[in-house]
Amino acid sequence: MMPSSDKPPYTAGFRDRVFDRDPFPLALWYPAVAAETPVRHMGVASAAARNAPFAHAGTFPLVMISHGSEGHRFVHFWLAEFLARRGFIVAAPQHVGDNYLDASDARSLTIIERRPLEMRQALDLLLDHDDIAPYIDTDKIAALGHSAGGATVLKLGGWQFDASAWTQYCNVNQDGDRVICEFAPGDAALGRLTDLHGAPIVLARDDRISALIMIAPAFGVTATRESVAPLDMPMLFIEADTDEVLLHDVNAVRFRALLQGRAKFVRIKGSGHFSFLPPCTEYIAKNFPHLCRDFGRERHHIHDSVQQLVHHFLNRLYSR
Repeated sequence: MMPSSDKPPYTAGFRDRVFDRDPFPLALWYPAVAAETPVRHMGVASAAARNAPFAHAGTFPLVMISHGSEGHRFVHFWLAEFLARRGFIVAAPQHVGDNYLDASDARSLTIIERRPLEMRQALDLLLDHDDIAPYIDTDKIAALGHSAGGATVLKLGGWQFDASAWTQYCNVNQDGDRVICEFAPGDAALGRLTDLHGAPIVLARDDRISALIMIAPAFGVTATRESVAPLDMPMLFIEADTDEVLLHDVNAVRFRALLQGRAKFVRIKGSGHFSFLPPCTEYIAKNFPHLCRDFGRERHHIHDSVQQLVHHFLNRLYSR
């Protein structure tokens, strides 16, 4: 693969709703050679080669993306296109019950139950897809997630997210951390998990995943030294400089302390929790102004930093 500073060797191919019968919508970006044309993702203008053939250059690493709570599959298109042009396939499912159209399960136990299973199912389907699987290098599969998506992909890496630790934290911090504690599980939910799994933990490790990238990850409040012990692969944590949504000292900072040098941590100057979402349109700025708040740096510069960091991390691991 070429250094990110050089001209990209590919164009960004793009397909949406990949499967004949979607269990959930899934968007796919991939290396192509066809010319890019204008596309719009949730009203944000970009460019990609829609439905183009894959570049015939062997197999490519795959990056699975898990969006944040109440997000959508296009949230990280700006990163997916960048990676596709540099030789990566990027797949982003839209989580059931935790997306912009249906938030009925947002920030609930789906974080440890359904979300990781959806990511595994999406990977299963891609690896069984006649037109896509031949281009995937199955030895080079990474998972990336933002916010709740960060917790989701950590579970794919083996993090043993204990829901009882979530409840215990919120029994003490309910008033000071409403974002995390609004949907903390009660005794009935913990009992159900224990009956099903022998403990309030749902194991979701997927050994096909060989690297993890977490952007402003949530639910560090539940992490313990024992629960993160199974995390034994290369990891990159990208932290918001000013996280106005998640309490920094019990999320990213907690992961940093517990992992003790086993992962790379980078704090992005001038960024907030939502700085990793797409550029804001006039409609978004008017109707959802909190999604447009950054902290002293323009969003496209923040995105540039993330693109370079992620590409460097993946390229170092997966370069041919």
